[in-house]
Amino acid sequence: MAEKQLQPIKDNPEFIEDLEAQIQIILYEMLFNPLIKSIKENKKIFFNERDNSAIVKAIKSGKIRYGNNIFIGSFNATTAKEFRELGIKFNKRIKGYTKEMNNLPVNIQVAIAQRENSYKQMARQLVATVDKMDSNINEITKDINFDNTLEKVFTDINKKFKQTVTDKIGLSINFTADQIKILSQEYTNNLKIYIKDFAQEETAILRQKAEDIVLSGTRAKDFTRIIEERFDVSERKAKFLAKQEISLLTSKYKQVKYEGVGVTKYKWSISNVRTRPDHKALNGDIFSFDDPPISNIRTGARNNPGEDFGCNCQAIPILDF
Repeated sequence: MAEKQLQPIKDNPEFIEDLEAQIQIILYEMLFNPLIKSIKENKKIFFNERDNSAIVKAIKSGKIRYGNNIFIGSFNATTAKEFRELGIKFNKRIKGYTKEMNNLPVNIQVAIAQRENSYKQMARQLVATVDKMDSNINEITKDINFDNTLEKVFTDINKKFKQTVTDKIGLSINFTADQIKILSQEYTNNLKIYIKDFAQEETAILRQKAEDIVLSGTRAKDFTRIIEERFDVSERKAKFLAKQEISLLTSKYKQVKYEGVGVTKYKWSISNVRTRPDHKALNGDIFSFDDPPISNIRTGARNNPGEDFGCNCQAIPILDF
């Protein structure tokens, strides 16, 4: 019986980028936008009072901090002049200005107290915001929909299947709208679970960071930096989920299409990007779609190309009839 290789159907990277962008937007709206709004609202309340004192403005902005009778932070010519006018001398050894609290002007004492209270107020508000975010996760993920992107994926595969298989062997398999809908729902539900689990993990981390503000006196801009760091994590997660789920979906869909016209075997082909050793060892070997090889020797997991986490390998269909 002669064997003939068919051209493999390659995934369109545009669909991965599209799905990645959608996941990023969902995570941003779910995890970060509420916190950024909370910080802005608290800062607006705190800076609402007007005071011409350069020291007071520096304290409120967080450029100057006061503790143990010492002013430390970022000083400029204006604040230095004001300290001199108040008779407060600069201590070169500690790189700050020293003065007991009760000997400071009332407006500066008030600014220090307000600043301290603002840390705690902001922390309490951030914790409350995170708690609200956490309680809303189930409701938000329930309404997530990726139908448009998945429909494009199926349409693209059907088009390429016609070019690489149907036109070559004269056989075709078509899915009904209901079958496509079921496939879309299955993979949307998978993504919902992954997004929900990740969001719950992140809210736990963000809540702890917010609570730490009360204990350590973290400044607002430091918490903003924390948000930026966690957002970087969420971006990487979005990229991973998009790549993994599109790859898994297309792999399964192509398998069903191939098996529907009697193509049951394939040759494992590694990609031109970094490939893990276990997958390199499979390169060029012939396997059946319904009996995939061990793709992870450590765990014993069996997968066809594209089904393993981060797998970029291709299944080259083998025609043996």
